[in-house]
Amino acid sequence: MQLLHTSDWHAGRTTYNQSRAADLDDALTEFIAIARDIRPDAIINSGDLIDHSKVSHAEIERVVDALAELAAIAPTIVVAGNHDNFSLLRYLDRLGRLNRLYFVNKPLGIGGDHLVLPGRDGNTLRLGALPFVSAERGVDVFDDPRRWAGAYRARIADLQARITTGLTAGLDPRRELTVFAAHLHVTGAGLSGSERAQHCSDDYACDPAAIPPVDYAAFGHIHDPQDLPGPVTGRYAGSPIPLDFGEAGQRKSVTLVTLEPGMPARCEAIPLRGGRALFRFEGSFADLQSQVDMIDDALCLATVHTDTHDPALAQRVHDLLGHATVLDLQQRVAGTQGAALVVEPGTATAQRPLLDAFGAYLQQIGTRTAPIDTVMAIMGEFLAADHEDRDPCFAVEALLTDDHMAGAA
Repeated sequence: MQLLHTSDWHAGRTTYNQSRAADLDDALTEFIAIARDIRPDAIINSGDLIDHSKVSHAEIERVVDALAELAAIAPTIVVAGNHDNFSLLRYLDRLGRLNRLYFVNKPLGIGGDHLVLPGRDGNTLRLGALPFVSAERGVDVFDDPRRWAGAYRARIADLQARITTGLTAGLDPRRELTVFAAHLHVTGAGLSGSERAQHCSDDYACDPAAIPPVDYAAFGHIHDPQDLPGPVTGRYAGSPIPLDFGEAGQRKSVTLVTLEPGMPARCEAIPLRGGRALFRFEGSFADLQSQVDMIDDALCLATVHTDTHDPALAQRVHDLLGHATVLDLQQRVAGTQGAALVVEPGTATAQRPLLDAFGAYLQQIGTRTAPIDTVMAIMGEFLAADHEDRDPCFAVEALLTDDHMAGAA
């Protein structure tokens, strides 16, 4: 049997207030073409179809249309992730099962309720699944927070053990294959930094030794495509596009899995262009000129060093990078702090009235130490993070990492 494994589409994602809809469309078009060419026996999406709870109807329609195209090729299974709306997936499942489209929003496989999918050459696939489990839903909020990590880890291990028992009961290994699909953070996985920080903390780290011993484990939640830690053959399929600058330079892919009874699974990462690249530049304007071809149509963060203040720098950069989208441009004059030349991240259109009112308020009362533009940028990012149901992100946080602190020391 052959499977195609994808994950973490994050429809509705914005990066520095730039919609990623066109990039996701590009990646989904690639993926659907791959599926049509391969004609797999099943397609698995291991979670996070959408990026946040306030995603638009247009974004929901985008993913449903893509899933419908995939289900016309092969049975398609979607496992709910931490960003997904579980109620929405429950409603979609009622309709989708009529068209070989399955949405899993609760543990699947306990008590023998796993999916059974026919394959080629008379083989059969048994599929168990574990959608994202929130610690807050299963841990007493009045309990000692220091105990949460151990309690969550043990609870997930118990669920996986029960799924294993149900999935393997009466299994005929000569003609039946097993797959476990989940949306979990496994200890030892390499994070990109664009994952929701709360749900990739130690409190949510699961034991790789507890992953069910299946023929293939299809995991989602981590955005960098990679093999699973631990003894079980499996993959994090990763996101089909780079979602934030922590993923700049990552090679995005979809995983093709070939399964044969009695044989180890064979996994092949099929590259995706993944929409526009993310590119971070720092250097002189001459350095930037030398990298124009490399930047091409990327989404770009640029810090340009100058000897003196250049009032025309922003226009010069935009003229030079005609194909790129410059999300943030800083001019760093020798001996001074950088100054923003374009909009800072986080000024979401939906939040403009409130942000404008806050700006007018600051003009009236002033600020103490930080410039008004800096305070506005911080407020804009907080508003955008709230609107997008994510953690706020600030470029200056990179200066507080161990590497930067060690350099300063």
